[in-house]
Amino acid sequence: MAEHLLSSYEIELPAHILKQAQDFADATFSLRALPNYQQKVLKRQAELFPNYSAIHDPGNNGIAMSYDFHINIDGVLKLIEVNTNAAFLALGTEMYEFRQKTLPIADFSREEIKLNIQTEMSLHQKKNPKHKVDLKKLKVAIVDDHPPQQRLFAEFLVYQEWFQAWGWKTEIKDREEPFKADFIYNRSTDFYLEEPQSQQLKKYFQENTAALSPNPYEYAMLADKERMIEWSAPGFLEECGLEKEKIKALQKNLPKAHELTIERAEEIWTKRKHYFFKPLRAFGAKQSYRGASISRKAFDEIAGKGFIAQEFVPAPERIFETPEGQQNFKFDLRFYAYQNRIQNVVARVYQGQVTNLRTPHGGFTPVTF
Repeated sequence: MAEHLLSSYEIELPAHILKQAQDFADATFSLRALPNYQQKVLKRQAELFPNYSAIHDPGNNGIAMSYDFHINIDGVLKLIEVNTNAAFLALGTEMYEFRQKTLPIADFSREEIKLNIQTEMSLHQKKNPKHKVDLKKLKVAIVDDHPPQQRLFAEFLVYQEWFQAWGWKTEIKDREEPFKADFIYNRSTDFYLEEPQSQQLKKYFQENTAALSPNPYEYAMLADKERMIEWSAPGFLEECGLEKEKIKALQKNLPKAHELTIERAEEIWTKRKHYFFKPLRAFGAKQSYRGASISRKAFDEIAGKGFIAQEFVPAPERIFETPEGQQNFKFDLRFYAYQNRIQNVVARVYQGQVTNLRTPHGGFTPVTF
């Protein structure tokens, strides 16, 4: 368990912030459904992964994904990243209940996750008619690397308890362990199932004998950082056929993003203070650099090495009274979604350059709109 998982402080925000997030999720999922967009993404993925053929549409999407944002000084959400296997939806729901706080989305409940999984199975079976399963008697596997060692292993146990209460046989498994499942809640960060440890998951996915949620296709469509570069490119959304109103909704909350290529390195270096640099193929804050503090040597080392230069939007801040006196904390916002619906919202309170679960008095906390 993370040392500083929960913060005792709470974040209050105006209601229009929640509407922005819902409009963004709706626009993003509409884009994801467009054939022109899907073709563009698959073409790009084929260029990046010429020897990898597993990126196909399995029919289903992905439960418990999130859109993570900062808020700029004008009160506008700016996307940090899309996360197809976001942590803390189950624990966050329990957190609101424990604190007797009203959920931000009043009609959301854990039962909706049950319906989401049944929808995932129905979509998968529609695309793969041979995969027929009784939705009332699912075999479920919650899969990650060495689950008991994960900082949020407790959440796996919560999901397992929920699933079993719904009549589903549920196991928590290391991705290298043999297991049988109809539905796999995939928490592994090997998003394209490229590593040897993902061989079993990859087989399930390629043969369509289980619904992986999320899966490589959904990651490619929404969460690969290449998408942020494409979404912010002039004319891209129009070429895909997205409606004007939805284009406005996306562009309002999208940061500018470019690949840090050798050709653009000098131009980006001169504007480095306006960017945050992170690897296209990593997750969280691994190997990330704030442009204002990166050295020329480090910059030259990452140029042309698969990094994204993303518009830097400082995290909003709040002053809280702690036992040690007043302290300044940063926070970001995680909006959980299934398909085009925002389901829950939590803030992550922290100090330092990036979000973490190591700040005293920091951690996940409820949001009131």
